[in-house]
Amino acid sequence: MNKRHQEIPTKILKDKRIKPEGKLIYSYIYAKGQDRIITDLNVGELQQVVKINNKGLKRNLERLEQLKYLIYKEYDTGMYTINLLGC
Repeated sequence: MNKRHQEIPTKILKDKRIKPEGKLIYSYIYAKGQDRIITDLNVGELQQVVKINNKGLKRNLERLEQLKYLIYKEYDTGMYTINLLGC
């Protein structure tokens, strides 16, 4: 495993346009999908790490998508497919 997969990209940590909650969500997704570009996520899985509901998660994912960090698609209520960009 090379070094860039061991930690979150500093680019997102320094980005002031993203709320700390969004950074935590991205770090969870990034850690889960280390060797994969596409990963599946459900809101219940993330609620164990961060206190968030589906609406808040969707808002954060939309913001991360606008900033070109990831692409997401909700295929069922609270179930997402995520494609990490620039990993």
